[in-house]
Amino acid sequence: MKEYGLIRDAYSETEKYYIKSIDDAVSRNDRARHLRILELSRISEYAYFVLLWGQFEAFINDKAFETEGDSFEELGFMLRVRLTVSPTHEYYSEIDRYYYWRCEIAHGRISEFPELTLPTIFDKIEEITEAIDKNPLPLGEDFVDLFKDED
Repeated sequence: MKEYGLIRDAYSETEKYYIKSIDDAVSRNDRARHLRILELSRISEYAYFVLLWGQFEAFINDKAFETEGDSFEELGFMLRVRLTVSPTHEYYSEIDRYYYWRCEIAHGRISEFPELTLPTIFDKIEEITEAIDKNPLPLGEDFVDLFKDED
């Protein structure tokens, strides 16, 4: 289902390589190599982000299928998210921002893309996934008032 741990481990190993390569370029005073490794590292981050996002999107799709059956496929991604997270919940805006970033990368607009801090994003996606998984109702929905006795 969710391969977050494997993706995180792969990213960490790749990032270690880039850090070592950058250190080597700096120690040799090879500015061109240094800049090239920075550029490759940035592209790698984008790739790992999209891979992580694909796993999260599959998770959301599974949740949408549980609620809507096959008709979930007719819903756009953020409508699928609404089945598990209310638009008023803080996670909704975070998911929307990450989805925007995913679309920017996927459509080749990576030059306009903000710097990623993937370890933070890994943590947040895992936090959101766990919260959604633990709650049978959409996050942020307050159903308490529906069951109050009227005077």
